[in-house]
Amino acid sequence: MAVRTDCGSISLGAEGAWLDWSAAQAAKTAGAKCGDGYLFRIVDGKLLVALADGTGSGAEAHKTANACLHVLSVAQAAPLPELFEAAGQSLRGTRGAALALALIDPSDGTVDWAALGDVDGVIRPLPPCQDQSTGILQTGGMLGMKVSRIYTQRQAFPPGHLIVLASDGISRRFREMPPPAQMPLQDYVAACMEAYGKPHDDRTVLAVAHRRRRQ
Repeated sequence: MAVRTDCGSISLGAEGAWLDWSAAQAAKTAGAKCGDGYLFRIVDGKLLVALADGTGSGAEAHKTANACLHVLSVAQAAPLPELFEAAGQSLRGTRGAALALALIDPSDGTVDWAALGDVDGVIRPLPPCQDQSTGILQTGGMLGMKVSRIYTQRQAFPPGHLIVLASDGISRRFREMPPPAQMPLQDYVAACMEAYGKPHDDRTVLAVAHRRRRQ
């Protein structure tokens, strides 16, 4: 299984909030394009995180996921349901995609997030914090098809917490994997991929850690 990992850091806000991120991806077939894609974009002082999972696998799924992410990369700031609607309009006539969106506001330590289709997400505390984990609210359906309503939630996402998003190529058991204490975030997503990745599907897991200042 050829796994590609990437990572980075983003500074937001006058108070110096620092968001570390990392992602791991693997295609169903060695040498093929991955049908999942992700996006990080700063919008009005907030960080928009998107994970798109094109239906199926291979080049066509890759094309569909990228079309969805392109719309999100140029869309004006708007509530999440409007962003889902814009992305869905762009996929009319395609095989469709699942999508998770998280809009992180480090200034007040919150995230607005939602998922359409078979993509998953969880907020977990970083050690030594003992807060409970919180799962993303999922709506059934698919981008590119008629969807009655997207349900979004606002959750606390203060410093010392981690958001993890995963495509359906990752078993939902990824929620059981404890977040890293000293482990680099890039190693954490790679470990999630190794432990919970499904070899018969494209797969992606990405994580964003909220830190008050650069460490």
